[in-house]
Amino acid sequence: MPSFVAELVPVFFLIVLGAALGKAGFLSAEGAGTLKKLVASVALPAVLFGAFSRVRPDGALLAISLAVFAACALLGLAGALAARAFRLPRPSTVFLFQGFEAGMLGYTLFAAFFGRSVVSAFATADLGQVVYVFTVLMAQLLASEAGGGKVGGPVAGRVRPGRLLARLASSPAILAIAAGLLASSLLPDARGAPWGEGGFLLPLLDVVGSLTTPLVCLVVGYGLKDFRPRGAGNAIVMVVLRLAAASAVGAFLAFVLVPALGYARINSIALLALFVLPPPFIIPVFRSKGDDAAYLSAVLSIHTLISIAAFVILAAVAGAAGAARAP
Repeated sequence: MPSFVAELVPVFFLIVLGAALGKAGFLSAEGAGTLKKLVASVALPAVLFGAFSRVRPDGALLAISLAVFAACALLGLAGALAARAFRLPRPSTVFLFQGFEAGMLGYTLFAAFFGRSVVSAFATADLGQVVYVFTVLMAQLLASEAGGGKVGGPVAGRVRPGRLLARLASSPAILAIAAGLLASSLLPDARGAPWGEGGFLLPLLDVVGSLTTPLVCLVVGYGLKDFRPRGAGNAIVMVVLRLAAASAVGAFLAFVLVPALGYARINSIALLALFVLPPPFIIPVFRSKGDDAAYLSAVLSIHTLISIAAFVILAAVAGAAGAARAP
């Protein structure tokens, strides 16, 4: 049995289990919310610190981060055009074209299919979009919320920089990334560090970080429990358009920019994996009314399922090419 198939089994099982527990009432919306908070505040920061503490903070990282940041902005423009051309809900479609759910899903899938030893490759690809989501996209969401849900409303755009900075400073994920990058600059590749190979903190980070995959899969499964394909026409169109645009941009960056910067093939796979992920799960928090909420739920549900399938394909290709090995 190919290794990626073996890795798929627990992921698929836990997602189905989450849906079944939700259907049976064993897992409630409040319970799923608690699991999300546990992942975002405890398990994921452990993964992020471990990954970014092994990232090389050099000019190549800056270049790829800026490119991914710009790509997110470009996809936002593509979303505006798609919403106009295909008469999709606005401004939700524009928001949905920007950013990727790396935190709650990407690291989980990448570690499951490619191994935790190369998660730093995914972190390298992810840095630019994390900054984008917590600044540019967050500003748009806050402005939309302040304007009664409409971009361009009478008070839209009046988002104080201090509010964005406060969200950055209070995010465990952002703090973990910053701490990891600082640690990496002081002790490259975590050599001789307590969190490096043989260090006394490594088992703790591994155990806490290992909670991410099962908890995220249960939450994703819970979110899919009420999904119905019927009536999801706009959502399907949206997902197809976003995947086409994001995959094209991601492929260019992965197979043109990444090799030019001297990164290994696994970094190309990691960047492409980032660009097939669904939009950030935080968007529905700011768009939670009526048809808008149903549209967002359908898009995220469909996109999540397709993203898992895309990871299976990437793992198969990478395994055949031997790309999933650390350089």
